Amino acid sequence: MSRYSRRTFLKVAGATAVVVACAPAAQQGGASPSQAKGLTGTITVSYPDELLTLQSGDVPDVFHFGGDSISELADAGYIEPLDSYVNAWADWKQYPDSIKKGATYKGKIWAIPYGLDTRWLYFRRDDLQKAGLPADWMPSKLSDVVAAATAVKSKVSTVTPYALYAGQAADTGARDHAFVPLVWAYGGDMQTSDGKWVGNSAAIRKALAYYQTVYGQGLSPKEILTTTKPWTAMRAKLGDGSLALLFEGGWVYGGWASKDQAGTQKNVGYLLHPTENGGPSFTIGGLGTCWYLTAKSKNKDLAWEWIKTWNNKDTVAKINIEDPHPVARSDSADVPEFKAQQYLVDSTKSLEKAKFLSPDASLSKVTTVIQKATGRVASGDASPDDAAKQYSADLKQAIGANLVVDQ
Repeated sequence: MSRYSRRTFLKVAGATAVVVACAPAAQQGGASPSQAKGLTGTITVSYPDELLTLQSGDVPDVFHFGGDSISELADAGYIEPLDSYVNAWADWKQYPDSIKKGATYKGKIWAIPYGLDTRWLYFRRDDLQKAGLPADWMPSKLSDVVAAATAVKSKVSTVTPYALYAGQAADTGARDHAFVPLVWAYGGDMQTSDGKWVGNSAAIRKALAYYQTVYGQGLSPKEILTTTKPWTAMRAKLGDGSLALLFEGGWVYGGWASKDQAGTQKNVGYLLHPTENGGPSFTIGGLGTCWYLTAKSKNKDLAWEWIKTWNNKDTVAKINIEDPHPVARSDSADVPEFKAQQYLVDSTKSLEKAKFLSPDASLSKVTTVIQKATGRVASGDASPDDAAKQYSADLKQAIGANLVVDQ
């Protein structure tokens, strides 16, 4: 089976003759799985190019992209809501309510996920032991992470203590792998119950103060602020033991294990994100890459059969064994080959403690504001209080003052 990157579109337009020939059957009595399997696919790797395709008259029937784009794609009219299909699909009951909620925008289901995103606080047991900490280190509160990083800095000079993503170079890592979990760890919210974004709040000031502590004490390298794709270097450092602590995506573990499975299992630990005062730890979840049905498709029923056929119990399990991710379908976690891998079991279980950012058309603009705020504090250009005030002002300018509330 060919392996598709989760950052890549799989465009299923089908051989024209096959699609046209199957369309009447789809309209009369529903397309069969065998017809769906007759479709062929082509790969396109550029999101801008795919958007141009979706804007044109020559659209694919199905495409494959990140679940964090649901709101943008739905608001643009590029994708078809799937409610009528999933309501008639017996297997939809295998998808937990949290996953269904994540695929819901403006009251409708828009995408079918298969491999989910989770995040871990990764730590190197060997590095922490050299710093005098136990191999089974378990932080009970957020300050324990800073304490561990401080111990590494003091006692293991050859190891970078901690990597905390900040600034524009960190891209969405500044949001999902740093700022958002910190705000949640301090008991705050990114959005209110009515969908407004929170500007200046106590939790946001505390999160930015955490940045000030970590960067001000030299616990995280400032190269994160200026290096192109800094996550590449930070992931490599954690994998080879030259970085002790990193909150990152669950998907990176497979890369380390593929190079050195025994060493990774021995030295790389993974934990949920701790909170300020020892409350329940958590992770930040995501839909991962999803299947979408295009709004302009002339073969919607057939295209849905393709999506449905692809997302069966065994195939979902096998894809996520090959490219380690938690499974979207609950029953896929029961496939013996999946259950045999402890990391996959742990990753899937972690989503019981996951919090999700709600789909929102403003997310990309909010992400840019987060990058600026974290970068200002990490570089020493602003205090946490000033950065929080500017964060609120930037949010209001970016998405509209009516969509922002200070707390």
